[in-house]
Amino acid sequence: MALLWLLVHLALFGHIVQASARVIHSYPYWSINVRPSQISGLAKFTNVQCVSQDANFTLFTVCRLYAVKRDVAEMSLRVKIIQFPKSPVSMRIQLLKRASGYKPFLYDVRHCDVCEYLEKRNHPFVNIVFNSFANHTNVNKCPLPSELSVEHFRFPVKALDLLPLPGGDYAIYSTFSFDHRERTTLKVFFTLTESR
Repeated sequence: MALLWLLVHLALFGHIVQASARVIHSYPYWSINVRPSQISGLAKFTNVQCVSQDANFTLFTVCRLYAVKRDVAEMSLRVKIIQFPKSPVSMRIQLLKRASGYKPFLYDVRHCDVCEYLEKRNHPFVNIVFNSFANHTNVNKCPLPSELSVEHFRFPVKALDLLPLPGGDYAIYSTFSFDHRERTTLKVFFTLTESR
């Protein structure tokens, strides 16, 4: 019965996306269809919030969005690392979608060492996020510079080809901590509006 349910849902899924899909693999009874991102509406940043819970660890000197055009906003961040911790800095990156408040949506990634991630680049979702702003930042590898920055960063619409999302309001929360205490939080809000 469960197999029948799965086959029916796979068949329905295939009919829904078949109009603009390209077939990756075909099997005797079903096919895997991947639909490239078809966002032809608006995709832009709406807000950014930078919080330093420990003033002895970091200090944000710039944290803002700049309106370039009506539908384009650029994000610039600058944070000074006041004291480098002796223990590894862990990170947590969450993708949230707005539905009566921001709720977890698809990804909640925890990595116990930022420097280890920068060396290995071993998580697909974090890679999509990091690679989207890699050309606009001085964060590439450890040891980190004493001032981290992201300059004139526009919403990475090409990232939606790798991570297709339905229209709506989203947020990415990035939390950095060490010694089991949250030290810095960055919240980036964006909206996707699909026009059909």
